[in-house]
Amino acid sequence: MLTLSILDSLSLPGSESRPNEDQLGWTAQCAFVIDGATGLGPDFVVGRHDSDAAWLATFAKVHFEEMIMPGRAMADIVRSTNALARRIVAFAAKGRDMPAWNLPIAGFQMIRIEENRIVTHGLGDCTLFLTDGDGVTVAHTALPGNADLEREAARAVIERCGGLSNLPRLIDDPALLARERSLRGTFNTPSGPVWTLGSVPQAADHLVSAPLPDRLPMTGLLCTDGFAALASNYGIFEPDEFIRAAKREGLSVLGSRLRNIERREDPDGRLHPRMKPSDDATAVLFEISAPLGT
Repeated sequence: MLTLSILDSLSLPGSESRPNEDQLGWTAQCAFVIDGATGLGPDFVVGRHDSDAAWLATFAKVHFEEMIMPGRAMADIVRSTNALARRIVAFAAKGRDMPAWNLPIAGFQMIRIEENRIVTHGLGDCTLFLTDGDGVTVAHTALPGNADLEREAARAVIERCGGLSNLPRLIDDPALLARERSLRGTFNTPSGPVWTLGSVPQAADHLVSAPLPDRLPMTGLLCTDGFAALASNYGIFEPDEFIRAAKREGLSVLGSRLRNIERREDPDGRLHPRMKPSDDATAVLFEISAPLGT
């Protein structure tokens, strides 16, 4: 039987003044991270955790931990998660018309032991970095290339505004808010670019899954995009060194390095373009091994 061991975990809020909209969790068969997308509406839909994104991330975490069991397909679990979330959102809306851009959404990435296979599943822009028993390192995400697109978009905005400190809040920039709402409104639609956890059960049909090599032991790092930035945006680590550093130094040390870059080395986003000074940053470091003698 394959054994999943959690070596370390960390979840840092992007700001002390707002809720952490990330979550993490694990069972004997899986580990995962969840990244709630900050809402674009003037108020909350569900009204829990002071953030619809934080509510959805917490709801999905609890549902995953309760529903993931041997023999149950991950697509079925995503479908049931979204179907139940949809009912809760509809009840909380109390008949109000909820535009698509105002509905809670979240991405996730998971590693799961399914019988004698190891599989990763995901929606959105979280990432799995994995080194197998032969020393080969790979990265898996449901949105490859998204970090590059977001970095270039941030670069253009920062150049236009003269730095992160000059970026207007969405609520103060009607044109920027309209663009963000227009894009978010295409999520979880047949013509849209992104499928997520949220209130659309059909997102389960677009779950991105991949079998992983059975060369053990393997060590992996599950990250929301805020933590993955150390490799994907800030260029501090290549994926293989990222995993080694996490194991050698611990996630707390890497989290401090992340915040030092964002708050001291590059507070204005000119070296490392991004859309906010600091994002929520969450990671789970794990190992999967086989019984001795196998």
